[in-house]
Amino acid sequence: MSDRDAIRALVTELYSLVSGPGDRARDWAREAELFLPQAHMIRTVVGDDCVARPEIIRAVDYPANFERKMGGRDFFEVEVHNVIETFGQIAHVFSTYEAYEDAAQTRFLKRGINSIQLYKIDGEWKIANMAWDDERDGLTVGGGDAGEAQHP
Repeated sequence: MSDRDAIRALVTELYSLVSGPGDRARDWAREAELFLPQAHMIRTVVGDDCVARPEIIRAVDYPANFERKMGGRDFFEVEVHNVIETFGQIAHVFSTYEAYEDAAQTRFLKRGINSIQLYKIDGEWKIANMAWDDERDGLTVGGGDAGEAQHP
């Protein structure tokens, strides 16, 4: 399998692991295997003051964070576009996602971009760090404004 195919498979699996009906237990042990032990996840949160700030989560703490925010809710996240860049043992994926409240993708929740850094260790790609931001007023995927993601 090529590096690009392996990275695509990893990202697809990452989305599938957090997705599903609210009453389905997520396979957090498998998700942990996708990350380096030292990995961090950085979620962008917007406060009441409308200022975007990072919420930094160690990857090992993400399951508890997810369950606190999403536990019991149906949540289906899918990749709709990506840009993969590789160089030697490092890679970066800019992955556009959409999230829905249902598997049929009729109840839209949000859209955003995951910025995923990977490192190839012992012949296997692992997520080193991941940061994401969701669309909001003034920030849209492919919106054409300076500083926003552009898709071909």
